[in-house]
Amino acid sequence: MTTLRDTPPTSTTGDTRATAAQAVRLVAGREITTRAKTKSFVVSTALLMVVIIAGAIIINLFSGGDDTEKVAVVGQPSAVTESIVSVGEASGTTIATEPADTVEQARDRVNSGDVAAALVPGEAPGSYVIITKDSLEPALEGPIRTAVSQANLTAALSERGVDATTLPTVDISVTQTEPDKPDEGQRLLIAMVGVVLLVTAIMMGGTMVAVGVVEEKTSRVVELLLATIKPLHLLWGKIIGIGVVALGQVVLLGATALIAGTATGILTLPGAALGMFAAVIAWFLLGFLFFSSLYAATGAIVSRQEELNSSSAPLTFLAVAVLYSGIFGVQAMDSTLIEVLSWIPPFSAALMPMRIATGDTDAVQIIVTFGLMGAACAAATWVAARIYQRSILRTGSRIGWGEVLKLAR
Repeated sequence: MTTLRDTPPTSTTGDTRATAAQAVRLVAGREITTRAKTKSFVVSTALLMVVIIAGAIIINLFSGGDDTEKVAVVGQPSAVTESIVSVGEASGTTIATEPADTVEQARDRVNSGDVAAALVPGEAPGSYVIITKDSLEPALEGPIRTAVSQANLTAALSERGVDATTLPTVDISVTQTEPDKPDEGQRLLIAMVGVVLLVTAIMMGGTMVAVGVVEEKTSRVVELLLATIKPLHLLWGKIIGIGVVALGQVVLLGATALIAGTATGILTLPGAALGMFAAVIAWFLLGFLFFSSLYAATGAIVSRQEELNSSSAPLTFLAVAVLYSGIFGVQAMDSTLIEVLSWIPPFSAALMPMRIATGDTDAVQIIVTFGLMGAACAAATWVAARIYQRSILRTGSRIGWGEVLKLAR
């Protein structure tokens, strides 16, 4: 097995340092091999997979709920309301009709979610309008249309004695009070899972980076390593190696979620799911790079693992704030606070996938915020590199944040 000590000299002057590519690749390979085989990593990944599968099953069970669809009816004879219920039962849909006094009252009940739809008279004689908040389910639209047609046909035949083929067709139109966003719920679910996985990877992967730096520093292994490779190569190898492990875990968990969601019927459109999954991965890479670089710096400024919690506390608080912005922001994606936070790194790593899922953004904002997050990552890695280079060989008491800021200049 090739090790850092086995790397051949890169020049004829006796310099035993590996090239940048060799050094980064060797350190990254060592981190991947070491971290992916640890018992804690394997067990935590398996537990998360079990949680995802169990969660998909539970969501599918509870989403069934009350299958009765409510329809508000304005100014329709009893024959129409009775026919809606009977036709619905014949087609396998349980429908309950509720009278409304006015069209505006029916519209308000649709907007509030009290009823799934409302059947009201149209402007032209013999016409009807079905009011819905968003897209009308075929299982509900079919019985309403059939019931109205049957009721009108029965009335016409009984009153006029005319052949049904000579009767005019019934005009029924559907209006929506809010624009339809196809597959929004599925895309938002994938984005929310991505936020949780991002913060999980930051907490676990970032901590692994910091702990690895401290372990090498306290055991003096870093002094041996730096005799062969440069500090920046060691830093980048560690970040890339652990990043690959974290990304592999996210891809595995994401694939588990997609399979579980498809199997339970929560996700029904692979195209929307795969496209959203790709967006989540892109933002995940930036978010993880931002935090893991800074976690490496926090590991370099301490000499004992006992001091790591206090040195990394600001990053932990920031990661939790990113998680909370996603959890609470999902209820108000169009609010001013969430719109502003979605422009600010690292909050954009969590909020932008969710805004993409709900359609509350455009291509310009996506490109600009992605660029801003990339610039924040570049700044974070630059600061972390300067702190790492100047602190990794220092032992003794922990370096204060005031001195850390001086080191980063």
